[in-house]
Formats: sequence, structure tokens, C-alpha cells
Amino acid sequence: MCRIAWRGARRLRSTSYAFMVAALGFGLAGWAQTQTVTFDFDSGGVTFRQPTPFDYTKDGLTAHFSSPPIYDPGSFSVQNTLKLSLLPGNYLSDNRIEFRNPLEIGFSQPLSAISVAFATIDSHIESPIRLTAYMDSVVVGSVRMQGVTPAGDPYPQGTLSYDSGGAPFNKVQIEIPVETPPIAYDIRYLATDFLVDNIRATVMKPPGLTSVSSASYASGAPLAAGLIASGFGQGLAAGTEAAATQPLPTTLANTTVKVRDSAGVERQAGLFFVAPAQINYLVSEGTAIGLATVTVTSAGQVTATGVVAIDRVSPGLFTANFDGKGAPAAVAITVASDLTQTVQAVARCGTAPGSCVTSPIDLGPSGAQVVLTLYGTGIRGRSSLAGVTAKIGGVDAPVQYAGAQPEFPGLDQVNVVIPRSLAGRGEVDLALTVEGKAANTVRLSIK
Repeated sequence: MCRIAWRGARRLRSTSYAFMVAALGFGLAGWAQTQTVTFDFDSGGVTFRQPTPFDYTKDGLTAHFSSPPIYDPGSFSVQNTLKLSLLPGNYLSDNRIEFRNPLEIGFSQPLSAISVAFATIDSHIESPIRLTAYMDSVVVGSVRMQGVTPAGDPYPQGTLSYDSGGAPFNKVQIEIPVETPPIAYDIRYLATDFLVDNIRATVMKPPGLTSVSSASYASGAPLAAGLIASGFGQGLAAGTEAAATQPLPTTLANTTVKVRDSAGVERQAGLFFVAPAQINYLVSEGTAIGLATVTVTSAGQVTATGVVAIDRVSPGLFTANFDGKGAPAAVAITVASDLTQTVQAVARCGTAPGSCVTSPIDLGPSGAQVVLTLYGTGIRGRSSLAGVTAKIGGVDAPVQYAGAQPEFPGLDQVNVVIPRSLAGRGEVDLALTVEGKAANTVRLSIK
């Protein structure tokens, strides 16, 4: 049977393991979903008089407050000594007079917008304050404004807002810029310190990732350990690349996939193919049954996440058109009474994608046996061969083998004997069931 397995698997691999992927353009449009989180220093995320650096986590977003490395990282602390209109209660204050320490805030997820209530202090005039947004170390944009002193308050205040217009950023730096003072003013009298509060961060949530079996494309069906999966989304990767070696790489086109299972174990998935709209990956052996989270990362940034159910088996059969329908990706082997073997095609294909149709299978003379070798995925986890059944045209068909195909990762093989009673039936359905779970129905033509 090794020769049979090689022929079928090699035919499948000739399609570059991409399984008819259509690549779409890459862009930032995928970061459309948003969530706004407010850090106000009054809700218990940090303690009074807590100095920087510190982390403040709220609603799943972590903000890291500090100063850039060349400055004293502990120059800011949580205070409430001043009662200001825009900064009630606790606020974050720079108490190092005349040193102009910038405040740096890094975020655990990319943002699209941010607003900060501020006050500039230690000033005889109203000095500007500036916010610069970065994606890692690359400047995305900046904004500056000058506060206005409310009636009855001692210092200029305002709300500094920045919207990137859709470009993600994950760090901001807030500072009073060093500028030449007006004539007759000494720079010592310009604002050197500032206070911030009510930081509203608009998080750019990655779009959802929908993962299905690469064989059946059955919507809502679970995946299984050892299964070849296809994940669909937008902006998943910046390029297109297919695996060229075994074992499978875990990075293609600077893109990775991680699966965190119900036991909390996270594994990098082997990759067959990546493109902006689709990624084909291998669910690692040992992935626990239950809900798992699949995360796609490209160029160090999360581009999509999704939740999938993992079961012991999730049978799917590859088809000639790679859409889970019609003629299977299979071969038929006629074994004559003298044990000689003849290979028959079960599909014939034109040059256009999706043009494959069934090809009649000749059951041969009396005494011959025709074994159909099907290729699929999500089958190898079955507990016993007895749990695998097949019906062709409603007739029970003996299953000789159902398990891993040894030469290609994730690929499973099922050998089914075609009953001779089906001779002359024409097109019929083949229904495969593994431990009570039905695979996608495929079509055969019996001569």
C-alpha cells in the first residue's frame, strides 16, 4: 500500500499545499474593531504615591508608565496635592522641577487614538505640551496644544487628543518641548512639569480568524490534533509563501500561528501556506480537547485571533476541486485475482480551477476487487478501525485502513473496498463516518 499512498499524496502536493488559496491585498482595514479603555488613577489599578515605572492593567489592556532610558524612570508618581478642574482626584505628576522629564506610555495592544487630560505647572506663561505616537520605535504622528487656565484654577489645563487615522501605534511620549522663550522671559519660568489623568486609549482589536478543516471546509465543525486547518481573515500576512521543506516551518512570510489549548498550553503551529486572506496550518499533536485560541502574528503584531473547538476526531476528505465537494482527491486500485494492480483515476480535470468531475470507476471482471484510497485529515485520532464506517450509494463498504498517511504531515488515508453490487450505478455518494462524526460527502461514478 505504500505505492498507493505515495501516488495519491504526491498528486495532492502538486498543488503546493495551498489548497486553492486566493490571496487578497494586505492593508490596515482589518483593524476595524475598537474598544476604549480609560486609565484614571482612581480605580484601584495603582496605589497613591506609586512611582514609575509601573504597569496598569484595565479591561485586558496593559499600560506601562515610565520615562525614556536616558531619563530617571522614577520621576513620575501618583499624586493628588492639587485640585484642578480637569484632573480631579489622583493624577500622575512629574515632581522633578526644571528637568523636563518626558512620560512614556507603552501599550500591550495597538491603539488608533488616545486622549489625555493634562495640566502644565511651574509656569509664568502657558506653555505647550506635545504627544508623539510610535509603533515600536517608528514615529506614527504627533499633536501639541496649549492649555487654558480655568477660572479659579492656578494652572493651564486641557485635553490632548491624537487620532492616527487608522494606523496602529503602541507607545506614546508626552513632554513639554524645549523651545526658545519669548523676549523678556527666562526659560526657567516656562513650564517644566506636567500632570496627566483620564487617559482614554482606543484599542485596535484584530479581526476574527475563522478556522476550518482544509479538507471539508465545514463551517462550525471542530478541529482535531493533527488536522490540517485553514484560517480565513483579512490582513493576516504581508506576503504569500508556501512551505518547501519538511518538517513544516513555524514561520512563513514573517508570519506565525499559535494555538493555546484548553489546558493553557500554547504551541506554534507548523505552516503549509500563508497569504493575506488565508493561512493553512497544522494543529499540533497533543492539543487538548476543548476550546482553543488561535493567534496569527505578522511582523511582530497580532493580525487576527479566533476561538476553535478541538475534538478527538473531525473527519474531512480532500476533493479534486479542493472545495470539500464533488469527486474526492483519491485513487482507485483494481486488484485482479492474480494480485496484479491497476490504478484508475476517480476524477478528470480541465485546465481551469474547479473543473474536476467524476471519472467512471470500472469494477472489473468477477474476482477483482477495487480499493478506493481516499485522502483526508482529522481522522487519525480514532480509537479503533471499527469506529470508521463508509457507505457508497447507501451500501455498506468495508474499511480496510483509516489513519495517518506517513509521508505528509496532517494527511490521513482511508482505504475502502467498493462493493461489486454497485456496478452500473453511475454517480453515487460516499459517506464516511468516524466515531459517529460525518465527513463531507463526496461523489463517485461507478461504471
